Formats: sequence, structure tokens, C-alpha cells
Amino acid sequence: MQRIDVIEKTVETAIFQFIFPFSFQEGSEKNIFPFLERKNFKHFQLDDIEDETVYYGNFRVSHRDLEAFYLPFTTKVLFPISEQQKGIQRYSKPLNITGNLITDIVRIPFHVHSIDITLCPYELGFITIRTEVKHLGLSLSQALEFAARFRVFEPRTERDLHTRIECEGNVFNKIDLFVFEYLFNGLTEFFDKKNSRKSYFGTFPYFEDERMYVHALVKLQENETIHAADVYRSIGLCGLTIGGEPYISANNLPYIREYLKLHSYRRWAPNTFFTMEEHCFICLTNEIPNRVPQLVSQLYGVYYYALLLNLFHKIVLLKIAHAYADLNIEKDTGKMEKLIYSINSFTSNYFFTELASQSQGREIFYNLRKIFNIELLYKDAKGALHSLFKYQENANAKKDSLLLLVLTLYSVIGQMMGMSLVLSDFIGKIKWHHVLSYNPVEYLALFVGASGILVSLYLGISSFYQWFVERKNREKWVEHTVLSSTKEDNISNKN
Repeated sequence: MQRIDVIEKTVETAIFQFIFPFSFQEGSEKNIFPFLERKNFKHFQLDDIEDETVYYGNFRVSHRDLEAFYLPFTTKVLFPISEQQKGIQRYSKPLNITGNLITDIVRIPFHVHSIDITLCPYELGFITIRTEVKHLGLSLSQALEFAARFRVFEPRTERDLHTRIECEGNVFNKIDLFVFEYLFNGLTEFFDKKNSRKSYFGTFPYFEDERMYVHALVKLQENETIHAADVYRSIGLCGLTIGGEPYISANNLPYIREYLKLHSYRRWAPNTFFTMEEHCFICLTNEIPNRVPQLVSQLYGVYYYALLLNLFHKIVLLKIAHAYADLNIEKDTGKMEKLIYSINSFTSNYFFTELASQSQGREIFYNLRKIFNIELLYKDAKGALHSLFKYQENANAKKDSLLLLVLTLYSVIGQMMGMSLVLSDFIGKIKWHHVLSYNPVEYLALFVGASGILVSLYLGISSFYQWFVERKNREKWVEHTVLSSTKEDNISNKN
């Protein structure tokens, strides 16, 4: 089999969005909202037209196009008009910071345009870091090497351990220190650490959250031909070897072509390829310069939100599956009720298959759903819901049967020997000397009547208490599934 010769390509524009999902503490969103405002983050709204050019460097994202691209019910979730409306709340802050990523073999200058904090229901959030690599004579291998190294929060390999960031006179030996101590300090105080093994990682025990998701556009020179090996290298973030040579993780060209059939969207080939994997979404193009601003606008705009929504769906569904696996249905009745409510609320409020009004947007959205196995995860969630309903139905039937048995016994025995045998002794002044001289049958009648009254009082009080607890729990579940900055507006939006 002939070995693939990797031909180096020259890059004109390399834009990367790094997305890091995190879980925040239950109920802490009411504190996160004012915290972000104190840190000069601005709530993102489509009617703020001046923000179209604030967060994206030299490029622009049309808010009008964003609104027109998505269907109305999707727009309400993706772009809520206020912090009190249910949906995904985005806060953005321009940074305009310049730095260098340095490894043993390369030094790559980059620019951080802005940072987003996106808060979602179910205690889920995303950090988005918008970067651009600006380097004269930048090669495709260097651009991919930058993405492969920058996305690693927790180093695991020697190359990652030797990666550092130099920024405005500061040196950071780990990417997480650069992000959480320099770009944005203080957010980790809100992270949910109950499942973490170390530091603030492991907030999702069912999801790899030590590496950021890469969402990128790489523009090659117009005279560069895009080969299958180039597209494969981009989706695999195949940068440089230890010796500084272009790297590719496969040498079998038929395998590469079969792989790209599953993971690439080639509507605009041979000039533009969109490739999607569970760790990255890359647009590789050699289009003319006049076409680049439109592609970048789509990357920062409609495709970014399509990706974000799919990540939201995947992580919430994984969270539901993990909660179902940890559930002790014999003991955790409250957790079971909460899980049932969560699945139903997710389905009714956030899980929709029709997203965009344009065909290419729908196709890319469906490709992402397929790559993330969204339909399979949702099928498992519905299966869990069905199992919980069946168990709850059987448990309630047993409880009702037992209650009916108790009431029937009291009714039958009460009719045979009720309080009427001894009732006259308890009208007006109690005749205690008569009570002390009861025969066994009268004592049994007294016991049946008195215990019946106590059982009725107990059932009434316990039913009222259970209703009160369920009402309070439902308010908490609404806060859990419908994100809002205030409890009152959160509850008012529960329907």
C-alpha cells in the first residue's frame, strides 16, 4: 500500500472558537448573573445591532440574518429577550488580547477577540473563547497544532506538559490557568464540584470535560488544492510530529475517504469542506477572499448556535442517563419524580428537530445530531421515562390496594361492631367507670373506632404534607429546567 505524502499548505486565515462545557451549582444562577455584569459581561440580545462587530475581530455577524435563519420557536430559546425568559442566556465580553502558544518545536502568535459565558437550563454552561492565529506564512500544520495544544486543559502527554502560553508579560504553563486566572477569574467558584476528582474537572462524570471542543475555520490560499488528506488532517487536528514535520494519523487513503463520507459535508466541494466529529467542527476552504467574511459570519453565527444546541442536547441527555443509572427506585422516590419531570420538561421546552429555515442549515444540524448520537440518547431517555412510569404505576397500584384493604377492614369491622356499642359512654360527661367495666367485645369496638379516627387523621395530614412537599419540589424543578435570573419569573414561566 502506497504511503500518503502530506503536502504542506499555506493558511491565510485561521479562526478558532474553543468551547468548554461546565456544570454550575444548583440555584447559583441567581448569583452568576450579577457576577457576570460586575465583570463587564453584556447580555447578548439580537436587537443590540452595535454588537455585530464587537466580539469577532475584523468580521461581522448579522443579527438580522441570525433571526431569519432560525425558526421562531427556536429563536425564543436561543435568543431570549430578557434574563427572565426561559432559554439559553449568553453573556459576552471583548478582550482583544495578544499572546503566543509555545511548544518544544513551534511558537505560534494568536489573538483572543472575546469570551462568552453561556448559561443553560439543567445547571449547564459553556465557555467560548474566540481566537485567531495571525502569523505571516502560517502553515496548515501549525494552525492545527495550535488547536490541538490549546484545547487541552489538563495535560496528559509530554507535549502537552511542555506547552505554555506567553501573554502580555505573563507565562502560563497550563491552558486552564490562562483561561481561569487571566482571561476570566472567579467563575470556578460557581462550578459544581461534588463529582470532581481533582480541581474543577470532572464536573461531568459522564463527559470528557478536560479538553475544549474546537469550532474553526481555516482558509487556505486560493492556489492551494484541498485533498482528502488535508480534510482528514483538519478533522483530526493532526498538526506536527515531534520532529516538526506535518503529521497525519492514517496512511490508508480508502479508509480516509470512507471516514470523510461519514464525517464531512461536501455541498460546496472542492473549495469548501465542513467536517464534524465529537471533538471538533472544522470548515476548511480555499474560497476567494470576498467569500471569506460570509463563511466567518456563518461560523460565528448560525453554525455556532447549531453546534451549541447539539452540545446542550447531548450533555443533558447524558446527564439524564447518568441520573437514571444512579437512581435507587426503592428509596429515591423524590429523585425519581424529579427525573420524570426533567425528561418531560426537556422534551416539551428544548428538544426540537426542526431548527433552521434554510436547507443547508438543516443538513448541517442533522449531521451534528448524527455525529453526537442525539437520537439514540433521546431514545434511551424516553425508555427510562417509560420504565419510571411503569414502576410508579405499579407502586401506586400496590399502595392503593393496601389502602383499600385497610379501609375495607375498618368498614367491615366497624359495621359489625362499631362505636355504637360504646358511643353513649362518650357523650357529654365521660363515664369512666363504664369504660373500666367493658367486656372484650366492647374494648374491641372502642379500639376499632379510636384507631379509625387516628388513621383518618394521619392519612389526611400526610396527604396534605405530601402535596406541600411536592409543590415545593416542583418549584425547585422549574428552577432546574427553566433558567432564570429570578425565582419569581422562573416560576411564572414554568408553563
